Amino acid sequence: MLDRRSLFFAAAAAAGSATLAAADRPAAKKPLPRQIPPTVRNTRGKIIYIGDEEQERGREWFSYTYREDGQVTLRAYCEMDDIRVQRDIVQTMTSRFAPLDCFCRLSVMGKFAGTGWIRVTDTEAECEVFSTTLGRVHQTVALAMPAPTMVSHPLISDALLMSTFDHGKPDKVQYSEGGLSTSPLLDGASGPMLSVGGRRGTEYLGQEKITTAAGTFDTHHYRMLMNGRRADGTATGYEIWCTHPDYIFIKGEVRGYLTNKTGYGRYELTEFETL
Repeated sequence: MLDRRSLFFAAAAAAGSATLAAADRPAAKKPLPRQIPPTVRNTRGKIIYIGDEEQERGREWFSYTYREDGQVTLRAYCEMDDIRVQRDIVQTMTSRFAPLDCFCRLSVMGKFAGTGWIRVTDTEAECEVFSTTLGRVHQTVALAMPAPTMVSHPLISDALLMSTFDHGKPDKVQYSEGGLSTSPLLDGASGPMLSVGGRRGTEYLGQEKITTAAGTFDTHHYRMLMNGRRADGTATGYEIWCTHPDYIFIKGEVRGYLTNKTGYGRYELTEFETL
């Protein structure tokens, strides 16, 4: 039978052994500090597509990587429920959002439709495509001027079109040309195939503070000048609210060209963060 003194010494001996064992273990390593150049950052967000009866008809997830050499890479996944179009995009650009290369994969009506890779220089653009309608195709397109933009059809890339607007000029309506596109359709549901756009007009409507589910943003408001009309006579229109100088899409409204009853649709940024 152990007396109280024996119990004390036994406990002390056990504690000493535990201390020695802990001392023998290597110390936990501290996490290394991240060495990030000041020009490199990552952002990501989500945009929802809303129809004319205030129902969600699609959504888009996107992210940007701003690289040390000034290049910017956009990644986007889009899905449109009503027309059953799904799109994956990886698009790299200069610091001024001029296209360098782009990968596009397209699904329509629940089935693979096509995939393509595009490379752009100041004098030409080339595209390697495989689609279910055309098979394997290689395109080479001579460029009369360096392409200032590329429409790969995520909404987030639509806002990048506004980067050609020169706010140093007094003109509220300006025109640009020579932009590239992966599809001539407004919903981008063909191809992908490379095409060069014609003259495009943009009207600047001023600065506005816009609040969405993602927060409150200082934006610039633009209207893309479009000449089309629906069968019922409704004129097509597209307005975009985006930030400067990153041209993050905050809000958009289209009129006259959706397949719903009125042709109207609204788009809003619902999530956004800088990583």
